[in-house]
Amino acid sequence: MVVVAVLIDPPGWPAHGRLWSHLASDTSLDELHAFARRAGLPERGFEGDHYDVPEERYVALIAAGAVPVTGRDLVRRLQRSGLRRPKRRGERVLASFAETPPNRRVDTVLSALPPPGPVRVVQLLAVAGPHLLVLPDGATGTEGCLVPTAPVAPGEDPVAVLAGLGVQILGPAWRYGGPTVQVGYLRHVTGSGLAATDAEVVLRWRWPGLVSPPVPAPPAVWADAGHAAALLPVAVAPLVRPSR
Repeated sequence: MVVVAVLIDPPGWPAHGRLWSHLASDTSLDELHAFARRAGLPERGFEGDHYDVPEERYVALIAAGAVPVTGRDLVRRLQRSGLRRPKRRGERVLASFAETPPNRRVDTVLSALPPPGPVRVVQLLAVAGPHLLVLPDGATGTEGCLVPTAPVAPGEDPVAVLAGLGVQILGPAWRYGGPTVQVGYLRHVTGSGLAATDAEVVLRWRWPGLVSPPVPAPPAVWADAGHAAALLPVAVAPLVRPSR
């Protein structure tokens, strides 16, 4: 018999005119996602380490095998398991991936807030209508692409670094695009807490669309954004279409 360690707390969290529960696993995110799929929960309800569940689904999810616990116990068990993915108000953790060495991970965070910890890299989501500026990813040896990136030295302004990268790729046309807007960041975490983190900030820049977008310096090309998102590294792709 397979033991399911999916937990649910009582519906006591108000939002959008109703009360919500949290559905989580203290064993693995794969187990949580599998349970959520079987229960018919939408992907948009995932919040990095749990699913938000409306109160009317609470009894049915317990009948499906979720174990009822208090909210405090759910958080405590998540923290002990190492699966807790903290966030600040206004942020959303879209995904989380293990890195090498084993005690490292990267969280994809949808956020307009400055990331905690130092910014090491800035990434550019340059958008022109339905197109995204990408670079072929020759390192993989297979079809794939990357968005333009640049390292950020200690004390440097990520926005200024991004502007320099934009001019390098798009030339003088860079100045005619919209202001850069932070979409989110990739949070690199060592251990189970957030004390040791660094970040890769992801900023979006839009071409106004009045004329054709500028021809980028090779090897950069404009590609269909939907197609490109499927070829980007898995940690970056959720920020191309953050409304998932």
